[in-house]
Amino acid sequence: MVDIVSIGSVFIDDIVYPDGRTQMGVLGGGPIHAACGMVIWDERPGLCVTIGADTVDAILPRLSTHCDTEGIVVVDLPQIRAWQVFEHDGTRHEILRVKEIEPYMTGPAPEQLPAAWGEDPTLYMVLAGGDFLRWHMTYPHTDIIWEPNQYYITETREHDMLDLLPMVDVISPNLSEARAMFGPLSPDAIVHKMLSAGARVVVLRMGADGSLVATRGTPRPIYVPAVPVAHIVDVTGAGNVYNGAFTVAWRRTGDALIAARWGAVAASFSLESEGLVNLDRPDLIAERDRRLAWLESQ
Repeated sequence: MVDIVSIGSVFIDDIVYPDGRTQMGVLGGGPIHAACGMVIWDERPGLCVTIGADTVDAILPRLSTHCDTEGIVVVDLPQIRAWQVFEHDGTRHEILRVKEIEPYMTGPAPEQLPAAWGEDPTLYMVLAGGDFLRWHMTYPHTDIIWEPNQYYITETREHDMLDLLPMVDVISPNLSEARAMFGPLSPDAIVHKMLSAGARVVVLRMGADGSLVATRGTPRPIYVPAVPVAHIVDVTGAGNVYNGAFTVAWRRTGDALIAARWGAVAASFSLESEGLVNLDRPDLIAERDRRLAWLESQ
């Protein structure tokens, strides 16, 4: 049985850092980064992701080390690939490098989740738009953690997103994306707007400034600081890693503050890694627990 499923698509990232350095051919994609966050907290998630036929043989062994890969869907197209260009202020520009993108942008269909995984896994919907989310609401007994994608979360879709919020369990945009939809509101105001629209749990990720988490009926959002790291190597996927860890804690405890702390801890490991988190570092569990203890003491 699989308790948590990460849904979306595999990406190959060609990363350009602000100082001009490049890192080509990096395995990534929101659900893959999110799965790393889940593994950090002792989960073996299911991956229901789309992957190109020209890439699957090289990547599948790596994914199957820590994840259940029965839900991988292979499409007969070149693997989706994108430039990830970072500015000094942390802004990221994604430039797609392939023409055929549709199967990757929609991800696997609901019926492609393996039956062996059970009927009530928690679904982590990474980089999903509104239509994709509605598509997967055919699972009536599951929790849905929604990270809307940057193509969807725009001003023109504000009303559509607000209509969807009562239907998901957790909504987790980052601050810059939320402002692209709602305008230059304060973080507290953005959280309040989503709660007022019917969201049950709102997580607003703010990068180095930490995150805000709030649940319906709480008087104000709770602030969770970012876990400091000695040297930031790569910010790609850190938000996805945060959300993956958040999903594990939410599934196990139902406590949004605990989940936000687990997310912040997991994201700190992502910042120290080029590409995916190094899940085989020998001190991972001990260092994870040390960082959580630091966070709980703040």
